[in-house]
Amino acid sequence: MSYPWSAGPHQRVVRRIPADRPVWVVSDLHLGNGGRSDSFMGKDRALFALLDQVRAAGATLVINGDAIDFLQAGDFTAVLHAHGKLLRAFADLAATHGVWYVVGNHDQDLHVYRDLLRFEVCDELWIGEDTLVEHGHGFDPWIGANLNESDGATRFHHWVEHAFGTWIRLPLADFYTRGNRVCFWLFHKYTRWLALRNTCLRKLGMEGPIKKAEFFVDYWVRNEAGDPMLMFRPALAAARARGATTVVCGHSHMPANVLSEGTRFVNCGSWTFGWAQYAVLDGGTATVRDWLSGREYGDELYRPLLDGELDRLTFDRWWRNQYLGWFRFRSGELRRTALQGPRP
Repeated sequence: MSYPWSAGPHQRVVRRIPADRPVWVVSDLHLGNGGRSDSFMGKDRALFALLDQVRAAGATLVINGDAIDFLQAGDFTAVLHAHGKLLRAFADLAATHGVWYVVGNHDQDLHVYRDLLRFEVCDELWIGEDTLVEHGHGFDPWIGANLNESDGATRFHHWVEHAFGTWIRLPLADFYTRGNRVCFWLFHKYTRWLALRNTCLRKLGMEGPIKKAEFFVDYWVRNEAGDPMLMFRPALAAARARGATTVVCGHSHMPANVLSEGTRFVNCGSWTFGWAQYAVLDGGTATVRDWLSGREYGDELYRPLLDGELDRLTFDRWWRNQYLGWFRFRSGELRRTALQGPRP
């Protein structure tokens, strides 16, 4: 069992590496205990192949957070039991080529195990003078400011998913299970209760709880509609403030290679469920791909955010457009129809 206090008080660690060879970046592997709520989905062989390619290219590997999911697994022993050969492969690569590990919000205890895994562990990594690598939870206005509270909620979330055998995730279209649809319906009722409560609090002049509740609902719907974790703009702002021309993140699981007003935002996606995304930084260029499909990502997933469409979205507007009655939602029904294909 790992404990947050076992490593003593933590000081933020910032490191730099030269930009003299290619850098491959993966994030959000979420290696768990191998059980029903382990979202890595047993893609160990695919990750072995990627590590072989990193070695063959003479590249540096950067793991940009949440590779080991302590919140899902409970402790490191469970992860070691489920993915021991893969962790050994990482350690072997670290011994010969070096592996840099940028800590995320699901793996704060990684500092305790860095010697065992031979990783160079930090909270912020610079590649050369102008590329900043952070996991991204620090740019997340909800989790970044409430990390301990978020940890408890995430552990409970994993327990519910495991206990009831259903995914409760965003976006709904990708996890269109009966349990998830019921949860979305219940969340709508919760927002109705919040609105009533806020009306009463406003009459009493209590604005603090109202603003927090309204922000939470906005955070939820933006996660669902295509601005996951609300971190895109804060990450770009932080990069510009620190003098970086490129910022590389994970955290939101939404891959991207976006140039915005002279600053490049690279999100290396995740290895959860059916995805296996990674980024390659080489000679001032960036590429984001999926290892399994070969698909290359640009800004396509971020266009609703870039064109301002999401800035006009409210939860009520989203609900009126999405809910079809009887626990059916438009995005999920369209996705289901597309997967079934045309009828003969």
